[in-house]
Amino acid sequence: MNASGCSRTRPIVTARAVLQGTAELPCDIRPPRQNDSAILVVWYKSDITPIYSYDMRGKQSEKDSHWNDKNHLNDRAFFRTVTEPATLNINHIEERDGGEYRCRVDFAKSPTRNSRIHLTVIVPPHKPNIIDEHGTIVQTITGPYEENEDMKLQCLVSGGRPEPKVKWWRGEMLLDSTDEPGEFPSLRRNTLIVKQLSRADLHAVFICQASNNNISQPVSASVTIEMHLKPMSVTILSNDTPLSAGRKYDINCITVGSRPPAKLSWYMNGKKLNNHTEKVSQDGNTTSSTLILKPTLSDHDKMITCRAENSKIQRSIMEDTWKLNVFFVPILHLKLGSNMNPDDIEEGDDVYFECKVHANPNAYKVIWKHNGNVIQNNAKNGVIVQEYSLALRKVNRSQAGNYTCIASNVEGDGYSNTVELKIMYKPICLPDQKRIYGVARHEDARISCNVEAYPPPDSFRWTFNNTEEMVDVSESKYKNSTRRSQSILVYRPMTEMDYGTVSCWASNTAGQQNNACVFHIIPAGKPESLYNCTLSNQTTESLSVECCVGFDGGQPQHFLLEVFDQQTGILQANITSKRNAAFTVRDLEAGKVLNMVLYAVNAKGRSEPTSLEGFTLKVAEKQTGIPVPFEITPLLGGLIGVVTALLFVTIATLVAMKIRNERRAQRPSDLPLKKSAVPSSEDLYDTDDRNPDVVPINKGGVKFKGSDYQLTGSISGTPLATQSTPDRLPSTSLSIQQVTHLQGLSPYSQEYNNYPTLSLSNEVTYAELCLSRPTALSTLATDTKLTGIVSGIGSLSTLEGYGKPCTRETTIYACIDHNTRPLKGDPSPPSLPFTLAPLSTRSTFQDCNVSTMSGKHPTREVVTVRTPLISTQESCV
Repeated sequence: MNASGCSRTRPIVTARAVLQGTAELPCDIRPPRQNDSAILVVWYKSDITPIYSYDMRGKQSEKDSHWNDKNHLNDRAFFRTVTEPATLNINHIEERDGGEYRCRVDFAKSPTRNSRIHLTVIVPPHKPNIIDEHGTIVQTITGPYEENEDMKLQCLVSGGRPEPKVKWWRGEMLLDSTDEPGEFPSLRRNTLIVKQLSRADLHAVFICQASNNNISQPVSASVTIEMHLKPMSVTILSNDTPLSAGRKYDINCITVGSRPPAKLSWYMNGKKLNNHTEKVSQDGNTTSSTLILKPTLSDHDKMITCRAENSKIQRSIMEDTWKLNVFFVPILHLKLGSNMNPDDIEEGDDVYFECKVHANPNAYKVIWKHNGNVIQNNAKNGVIVQEYSLALRKVNRSQAGNYTCIASNVEGDGYSNTVELKIMYKPICLPDQKRIYGVARHEDARISCNVEAYPPPDSFRWTFNNTEEMVDVSESKYKNSTRRSQSILVYRPMTEMDYGTVSCWASNTAGQQNNACVFHIIPAGKPESLYNCTLSNQTTESLSVECCVGFDGGQPQHFLLEVFDQQTGILQANITSKRNAAFTVRDLEAGKVLNMVLYAVNAKGRSEPTSLEGFTLKVAEKQTGIPVPFEITPLLGGLIGVVTALLFVTIATLVAMKIRNERRAQRPSDLPLKKSAVPSSEDLYDTDDRNPDVVPINKGGVKFKGSDYQLTGSISGTPLATQSTPDRLPSTSLSIQQVTHLQGLSPYSQEYNNYPTLSLSNEVTYAELCLSRPTALSTLATDTKLTGIVSGIGSLSTLEGYGKPCTRETTIYACIDHNTRPLKGDPSPPSLPFTLAPLSTRSTFQDCNVSTMSGKHPTREVVTVRTPLISTQESCV
């Protein structure tokens, strides 16, 4: 109680707390005025019983005093003053803790303050129970459900104060918030129905939530949806590649989307196959199977089926099919034409074969064979080959035999059965039979008659002819062997008239033999000698001999070889051969020369001997003697001399050629005359290019009368003095300026006549241009004979240096422009090997690198000389 002795009460404050939670009951302990403080806080339950006190009056104590009623709070409460307002925290709230509380605060100076708080204890509902459509409580997983099936779940919640709200959630999405009372008090129900479940609902989590406050977390229960799913797809992993018969293949099939994993099975045309393996992926979504198949040609066009099935779901079968395309080697069947009797075919009949081919892919080639030989189409000879048929027109016995057809495709070659073509023909004699029999009187000769026939002969007939008569031989004297197509006659001549000819005829179904087999019976005699004997395979101890056999004298014969040492005559070997005249002699001595005698022997005696000389090889010996020294024979000496002479001639030729080339390469220096070898007429232009200083002249040098222009040299051997001069040239060969120029230079010609005229046969000399130089230009200008040259040159007064006196200088030889090439089409009179062109202008001086100097140096004239083989070349003087 405070000093004023009265209290102050405030309105009731509402507080809520969840069962087993913490309740916070507020109480304002702040003093209403300054310089005042709370000294005692007392809490009452239902305004009667004090349950908690907080005493702040003990100043001597170190801490404030807290007290609580054990019957009500049992140390579950604690008054906190650090918060504002101060609160009484009651932990582990029980239902009996609900009700009205009063907080009384006593101050040191101010009146007592009372606060009323109503505490409401919230009782949460119990955990929801989820029940499926079958009335079964679902713990965590419900189902399994199938696609397009409806799902119905009920959520039941009991207890709770106040009454809770029951809701269905899927993740953060509210599905249903409509609940209703249950069959019992304090029971709430919310029913969730999901129509036509899909694959998206697999493992979906549905949550039933119940809540009656916003303080504590709602109570909830969740359930996961389990589903059984049909296979989404099943696929045979094939790229339609053809299969080859007889080879093993792995055929894969895969299915996805089934839950639980589907089972895969294989079928061929409805028949189950068991040779396969199966594998399921880790997530169970994929099942794969591998079928090991070894197809045969009978499997072509059959259907392979891969079936996926989920045994948990009815009508969940899904299949994929693949039509097999099996490649196989062609299967062939050969037969005669349908209208033909294979046992009644005679020579001259037409025969037709049919080859039926069963192949995949189709055969690209069919060939026919007769006795292993390929048959080519030959319509002219009656052989008509088509792809699947063979026709033979007017067959003969040579066409009998085995026939086959062979077809080829990418898998290989297929062979048909063999059909034997039997052609009936009359018997004919076999070749290479013994035709001559030698027999003595009263001796028996066994004469064998062998024939070829189809069918085999059924009878034989023999006759004898001795040029006087032909009689039939009694059947008792011969024996027939139809199986071997043979008849053997035992004949015994008694007199000379019994020697002659016997003939044999055989008969079969086709008829009697046309040409009889003829045998000659002659008196027996000695055999003929052996001939064409050859020696072979000679070694140190053996050799071989082989001879050709002559007539046996009508009796069986054998052969005899006798070998003698040529030196001693001692018999070395005696060998007999029953079948042929071939012998091999062994165990002879090495290095022996041998004489060999050969005989043919029958019952009548030996033939004439056949002699042959042979030898055995010597044994190789070690060479231990002194080697023969090397000797030079006359032949070897002569050969060495010839080679040495050829070598010297070659060296001399090379040296001469080198010296000649060096002479050709020399150029004229400061000598007035220099020689050069004459090039061939075909190479004049080439020589001109290599040495442009050479002026080839075909008709010798030319010297102009009364002129200082002179060409020296000759290629014809005629002296230049005797050559024709320009006086006899046609008037058309020189221009007016050139003629005038030549005439105007006569006063100066005597000063350069000291150069001799040369006669050089087969050689070319250099052209030499000699020109006297006046001391003053006035002399040249006043000379009337030089008027033409002045006019030919042009206005020489325009050139520097003219008009000034010049001293006489030594002769300056022509310089030739080497950059100019011949004009092959340049016409030139045949009587003159060259022409003189007018004098050049200033540009010509520049081309020859002769510059005109004023005052100190005299001027130089330029004269152009044209020859038939050399184009315009300029000479500076």
